[in-house]
Amino acid sequence: MTEGEEPSPGEVLSALEALVASGSFRISERNRRFLSFVVNQTIGGRSDRIKAYSIGVDVFGRDDSFDPTVDPIVRIEATRLRSALNAYYDGAGSGDRIRITIPRGSYVPTFGWAAGLPGRDGRDCLLEGMVAEIVDGTLAAVVIHDHSDQADPEVALRGELFTDALLPLLRKARFKTLVVPSVERSAATGSINALFAHPGETYSLDIAVRPLAERRRYSWRFSDLRNGEVLASDFRDFVAKATPCFELIDDLAETAAQSISAVIASH
Repeated sequence: MTEGEEPSPGEVLSALEALVASGSFRISERNRRFLSFVVNQTIGGRSDRIKAYSIGVDVFGRDDSFDPTVDPIVRIEATRLRSALNAYYDGAGSGDRIRITIPRGSYVPTFGWAAGLPGRDGRDCLLEGMVAEIVDGTLAAVVIHDHSDQADPEVALRGELFTDALLPLLRKARFKTLVVPSVERSAATGSINALFAHPGETYSLDIAVRPLAERRRYSWRFSDLRNGEVLASDFRDFVAKATPCFELIDDLAETAAQSISAVIASH
């Protein structure tokens, strides 16, 4: 097997087994089942069965009345699974030869060698190059703080989806990314507070989702923690629907990541 060929089914299964067993791959047990399900269906030649409905019923235990257009659980968990895969391969799994990815807009996984990851389009490479030249091998840190109202489950969910969409894009842009945690995670909070006290090359990305009658406003503000200067900001108003507008959230996150990379490159 040469590096130019796709991994064999046996190699993919071995990589999957090592991945789901890794303590560094931080996902829920049901998302381990999610990943195992879509990988096994794909290498078994049954990728046509990988639909939101079958995942909801076979993986998440929904009954036959499950409607993915009403219950967004599969889309939400797929976003979390993609983020977890990105985080793993950017960190503890950086030396893994085989990469399992789930491209956006699909639940069918792809398999490739580490030297040629699938799904890395020109925009991803542009983001990486712009920031890599600026930080000269060191990682600037971005602390994401979600100011959405956590007492409102619908708004809190949309804020979480916005954060999940931003994280892999910022990591691809060579930023060290941190998220302000819930109050009970005191150790993580203490580490972030230390960054605030001695920021170095640290930036704050404040995001929020706010209800505005029949719309939801998604906003972001990127600031330099060393002097408080707001370097970039933007917002979008989306019509509120029962199911969050995933594609619009992803597009806004990508626009924000590109704007942040551009402002750092010129700052």
